[in-house]
Amino acid sequence: MKRNVVFTRTLLLSVLGLVTLILAGGIIVLANNLNHRSIIKATPTVQKSNHQEADQPVLQADTTFTPPIISPSDAEIGNPMRGAQYYGDEAPPPHWPLTDRYKRWCWSKLEPLEGQYNFALIDAEIAKAKAAGYTFGWRIMPVTPEGGCLPDYLNGVNYDDPLYLTRAQALITALGQRYDSNPAVGLLDMSLYGCWGEWNESCGGTMSVINRQKLIDMQFQAFPHKRFLMLTDHRDSLDYALNYQRPLRTGVRIDCLGTNMLGGARSKLENDSTALNQWKIAPMYFEYCNGPNFSLALQDIKKYHASLIGDGDNNLQAFGDYSQSDQDILMRNFKASGYRFELNSLSVPHQLRTGVSFGVTSQWTNVNTAPAYLPWNVLIQLRTGGTITWQDKSQLDLQQPFSDASQGNDTHITIDTFKLPEGIAHGNYQACVQIVDPNHVYAPLALANTGRQSDGSYCVGSVSIQ
Repeated sequence: MKRNVVFTRTLLLSVLGLVTLILAGGIIVLANNLNHRSIIKATPTVQKSNHQEADQPVLQADTTFTPPIISPSDAEIGNPMRGAQYYGDEAPPPHWPLTDRYKRWCWSKLEPLEGQYNFALIDAEIAKAKAAGYTFGWRIMPVTPEGGCLPDYLNGVNYDDPLYLTRAQALITALGQRYDSNPAVGLLDMSLYGCWGEWNESCGGTMSVINRQKLIDMQFQAFPHKRFLMLTDHRDSLDYALNYQRPLRTGVRIDCLGTNMLGGARSKLENDSTALNQWKIAPMYFEYCNGPNFSLALQDIKKYHASLIGDGDNNLQAFGDYSQSDQDILMRNFKASGYRFELNSLSVPHQLRTGVSFGVTSQWTNVNTAPAYLPWNVLIQLRTGGTITWQDKSQLDLQQPFSDASQGNDTHITIDTFKLPEGIAHGNYQACVQIVDPNHVYAPLALANTGRQSDGSYCVGSVSIQ
């Protein structure tokens, strides 16, 4: 029997109320989903390892090891591309680990006669740095306040003279041919312009914008496999170098750490977003001027994500000449620079099986404010009797900041999937982490964890293969 539905006012209000409730519920569900998505976005991305095959089971991590942490108040942990760099002859803090080595020379020291290059000067410094387990970098100066640094045959030649650029090109090309492929050569300053080679005109003389770009180009082209640091005095040249697309992006070198103006660089950083944010892809290098305020320096080290702290070539006093309070805060300057990685936990299945994929979850903290800028391989290992039975590379990339702000104590979680090959003997194994330099220049990276082995590894607990 067909019925006619009569929509009374009461019925209509009821229907409208029901529709309103349904829509409100949908909005709430949608909001919850959006909130859930925002939470997911903040968590680490899970990438499937190449070892995991589709539709195959993965042994889940069910055992967590928490290696002890070294307190920042304990002795400094030495590592590459961070911390204190002394190239003057003043005494650093006793037994303090110094980072990669550095010198700067007058052009005439490297080319005493036209076309004759004193490679022995650089070779000797590379050998000393290599013996210490570090790289060596340099700057070449055309002039200092004490006088000219040019070879005699260039005396009286100004920066825009074609002869200056021709001979600069010859020098840089010769150096590049000899040293670009040497893994023991590290950070290079953009050289050959300005007082002390700092790209300023305080010693007199100027260079046109186009010729400054040519000077940058020739150095990039001669050293395609090296990372440069650029000085800040000319924003056009600074941004040109920083925006130059190359595998190893250019960092920023800043003078007068511990002063209000940072040698004029503070305004450059604050008004140039490219320079201010370059720390995300390349190191920020600071050096002291005479009489630094170490408390102000500490603030700027954290604010600008400084990685290396130079003595300024004798701009510091001998460490023992400072008061106890200045000694303490100077050491805090060095400790706060660059990176300081802690392995907070490593989670693995307590029983592994050959031929079966398994998950490994690692949690890390960067106590400091800058990434590592080097392509470290983070290896997860199984060892027995000190011998590596199996290892594979984690997807963790220590060159990337753990957050966009990186104000310190950022935590990062990495989830890896590996697969043990057939043929590994059953038994108990130590689960270990070792972070190695693929270029074989540096010793394995030192973590802020106790238990470092003689080969730079950290074994955190025991698992079995069944």
